[in-house]
Amino acid sequence: IERVKITAGKLSDNQNINLDNGMIHHFTTAESTTATPNIVSSAGINTNMAIGDAISVTIVTTAAAAGYAATVNIDGQKISAGQGSLNWTGGSAPSDGGASGVDIYAYTLIKTADAKFTVIATQTKTS
Repeated sequence: IERVKITAGKLSDNQNINLDNGMIHHFTTAESTTATPNIVSSAGINTNMAIGDAISVTIVTTAAAAGYAATVNIDGQKISAGQGSLNWTGGSAPSDGGASGVDIYAYTLIKTADAKFTVIATQTKTS
């Protein structure tokens, strides 16, 4: 059994993804704009993970074409700003959300050095 954090709201209004609440976060209000999830924990992801550790985080948003997440932060730091690398399967970041159903964002965080991560990210649309 995996704990799921269900939020009666949208990701763009609740961007802190606190892993103390579970590894799956589901947002039940249709997304209306771009969002940048900020993956955090009480101690900090960098503190929780040792070099060579990996974790998987899933974010489920209620789909809308204008709502999507094209980047991700860890402990408040943008991955593309020298804190590692963000790698989208398929080669490019999302540019829109689905038309209906849910959009699923799967992130695998690999700690490669102190405060440095390689992130493998996937967006799946169910519409």
